[in-house]
Amino acid sequence: EVWMSLTGIFNSHLMMALLVEKYGSASLRETYLPRFASGELRGGLALTEPNAGTDLQAIRTRAAREGAVYRLNGTKTWISNGIHGSCFAVLVKTDPGAEPRHKGMSMFLCEKGPGFSAGRKLEKLGYKGIDSAELAFQDYLVPAANLIGEEGRGFQQAVGGLELGRINVAARGVGVAAAALAEALKYARQRE
Repeated sequence: EVWMSLTGIFNSHLMMALLVEKYGSASLRETYLPRFASGELRGGLALTEPNAGTDLQAIRTRAAREGAVYRLNGTKTWISNGIHGSCFAVLVKTDPGAEPRHKGMSMFLCEKGPGFSAGRKLEKLGYKGIDSAELAFQDYLVPAANLIGEEGRGFQQAVGGLELGRINVAARGVGVAAAALAEALKYARQRE
């Protein structure tokens, strides 16, 4: 049997964990990586937005610093693990006026709670074993300590996380192709 959805669930979760492992502070790694590994927290990478599509530099979700916290406002869409996940690496604009635009982007580790919720589950034609959802941030306060790396590096971090994701997707494609070939050969050999 070949089940692409299961590896999709892991893929999104692992991309989030990789960002924390690679760019997060020692405190962030100590606090979150064991909880990611145990399954206590499940999550993913929240990049895509309704009006930006795959143009990450066009995102509108904003994080404004207020002392020891950042206030997040915006919406993400088509986020894998959005319904059942509880923690996400979220790409935001911390400096909307930055030029080039990618220099104004940062990544935060955000747990669901007051001000951060999953909206509706998005229906898909296939690939239904993994949920995709909208995520809404309304005056969500995230500790400044949950900034992954430093301000202005979120775009590079997102692209780095997607590299791991692409390896996973390629492996899934090879697995499904191998299974299809095996089924075709089996059918060809028993056919009269």
